[in-house]
Amino acid sequence: MRIVIIGGVAGGMSAATRMRRLDADAEIIVIEKSGHVSYANCGLPYYVGGVIEEEEALLLQTPASLHARFRLDVRIASEVESINPQAKTVVVKNEISGESYELSYDKLV
Repeated sequence: MRIVIIGGVAGGMSAATRMRRLDADAEIIVIEKSGHVSYANCGLPYYVGGVIEEEEALLLQTPASLHARFRLDVRIASEVESINPQAKTVVVKNEISGESYELSYDKLV
C-alpha cells in the first residue's frame, strides 16, 4: 500500500509515524513544500530574540533521520500541484529542479 501525505511539519509527520506503527510494510511518502520537516515552531521566538543562535537548532528531524528511523520517504522542496481523486494520483513539482512528476497513491492524507 502506498500512502501519500501532503505536508510534512507537525500534523504530517505525526500522521506518517502513526501510519508506520499501524502498517510496517506500507510505502509512506511525505510531500513538504518548505526545505524542512519536524521544525520546532515554539522555539522561533528564542531564535528571533537571539537566545537560540543557530536556526539548525530548531530542526528536530531531517528527511534522512526519518528514513533511517521510520522508513519514510520525505520529499522536501516539493509542492503538490494537483490531485486527481478518480485516478488516485497527485502531480508533484520539485521546487529545486522545476520538474513535475505524477505519483499514484492508495491512501491520501
